[in-house]
Amino acid sequence: MTEEKELKKEGEELAKLAVESGMGIKQLRTIYKLVRTKPIAFVQAFIQNQIGRGVLGLAAFIKTLELSQKYENDKGAFEKILMCAVMLYAYFKVAPTMNFRMACEGVVKDVVNRQGFVFEDLEIRSAGKRIDMQVKTKHFHGNPKALAMEIEKALKSKVPELGDVFLRIWIE
Repeated sequence: MTEEKELKKEGEELAKLAVESGMGIKQLRTIYKLVRTKPIAFVQAFIQNQIGRGVLGLAAFIKTLELSQKYENDKGAFEKILMCAVMLYAYFKVAPTMNFRMACEGVVKDVVNRQGFVFEDLEIRSAGKRIDMQVKTKHFHGNPKALAMEIEKALKSKVPELGDVFLRIWIE
């Protein structure tokens, strides 16, 4: 495997860990900017300070500190890892809901259009066994609860993955 692919792989792992542990993208970007402008020792001190403050994303901060030590003598490689992590953060943030979105969007669109409204967008957020869906429509003037219940009924019958999931649907 080439060096670039290895660095990208480490960036992917860091991005996944950052999302899973709750580290914010702003924190990750700050570290990336520091690596580009400051010596590694300063970056390590910053990361240690964040760990000491008890901010969210402890596992990602520890991993970043370990990577900074591993690449202490190759600042360019460490910078590339962080660049990949920053670029891939949004992807890994939405990755858990992509499959649900692909399975659900057509069903939701059909129900909304069948009711005479115009489907605009679907946002999905998941937390464990709970999924929140925000259905955006144009020209909606009906009962949001009735439409939400009809969408839920259609989803539960047509998307088997939603069988044991607590589903909350919001109409906008």
